[in-house]
Amino acid sequence: MRIALDTPFLKDGIRSTNFFNGRLLSAEDLGQEQTARDAGQQRLGRALGEGVAYGLEVSLSQDNSATTPLVTVQPGLAVNREGEAMELLQPVEVSLLQGAVEASGGTAATAGTGAFGACSPPGSVYVSGTGVYLLVMAPAYGREGRAVASGLGGVQSGCDAKLLVEGVRFRLLRLDVSSADLALAQEKTLRNKVAHQCLGTTDVKSQAFVLDPFATPTETQAAAGGYGLIDKLRPNFLTPCDVPLAVMHWRDGVGLRWVDLWSARRRLARVAHPARWSLGLGERRAAEGEATFLQFQEQLDRLRQVNPELVKATDVFTFLPAAGVLPLADVQGSVGFRLTTFFEGLTTRQPPINIEGARLQSLLRLSFAFPPLELSKKELLWLYVVQENQAAQLGATKPQPYLVFSSGYMPYLGDPRYDAAHWSFGNFALP
Repeated sequence: MRIALDTPFLKDGIRSTNFFNGRLLSAEDLGQEQTARDAGQQRLGRALGEGVAYGLEVSLSQDNSATTPLVTVQPGLAVNREGEAMELLQPVEVSLLQGAVEASGGTAATAGTGAFGACSPPGSVYVSGTGVYLLVMAPAYGREGRAVASGLGGVQSGCDAKLLVEGVRFRLLRLDVSSADLALAQEKTLRNKVAHQCLGTTDVKSQAFVLDPFATPTETQAAAGGYGLIDKLRPNFLTPCDVPLAVMHWRDGVGLRWVDLWSARRRLARVAHPARWSLGLGERRAAEGEATFLQFQEQLDRLRQVNPELVKATDVFTFLPAAGVLPLADVQGSVGFRLTTFFEGLTTRQPPINIEGARLQSLLRLSFAFPPLELSKKELLWLYVVQENQAAQLGATKPQPYLVFSSGYMPYLGDPRYDAAHWSFGNFALP
């Protein structure tokens, strides 16, 4: 459509009611005003981006059991792809006995033996049993009370509710995880493997930018818009109204094995333009880099609860983030992992090199732009200890000792330096 300079273009504008003295107002007029308000708010929401703004952490409920799967969702705020903001002001306990939708299509599946029954809407497949599921939140609307009305001849109308209420609802979608990955023998690595399948680490479409950044816009847009397990659910099962919150694993006869936030949860990220560069520079990739780090640290916290000194990375993880922070065990009784055990069988630079705490934040943030490390390839890892943490171990107050690892593709921080770094913890050149 062609228009001239200084000519208003109103075709895509928001229509709101024009008020003036003497005008007769109808319900349609006032409804149009509400529609205009909502449309304006959605524009702001789309400008902010989709994802979780804060809160909405999902965890196993205290009353969760093998026959009564329950999770608790904490208060928080999220924005969906439509730009709709959804807020939860109090913790809610969500029962997972119903509502899991099968995303693979096809004929009806055989019912499972557990209580994790899944009943899909018409047109979907009935499923139940062992699997990995995605919890999502979407807007919900309802009505409350009855308004006083006149001119209806005493006949009650179905639309005379006093209030319209905006709320939220939760749905459960089944992720397309292979039966081989769900096998009991693979359970130790399942959480990490599913996380990276959701993040798109194993999807060749997520590597399209590296292979050819000058691909046609159509090809690039297709790759940017769809990679990873979660995107496989779009648009028929995971709608633009839904915000993913967490991924969880259910096993028949056992119950919920784990709930993983950062497999699905993402901070607010705007849609990237132009599409050609979105796979390399878009906010989604930065959010996924952050989620990769946080997913690893969250899983470490759980592993730390039971005999962390015996944990070997290759027994639990298929991928490591480009950088991570590993709490260490020591003779003073600090609960953590053993350096030699955790990295057994991997290629590392030892002994760990001292770095200044001033470099830690930049190292972690830089790591978000680097791909995860596939442990089967045994690629090099740099190991660091932070000078301030090491020095504090010599004092009366001994904080948790920790180690920082980073991908061998990231810049090495152990080169000799003559800056503000402490001389007593200086590094020498590698031979």
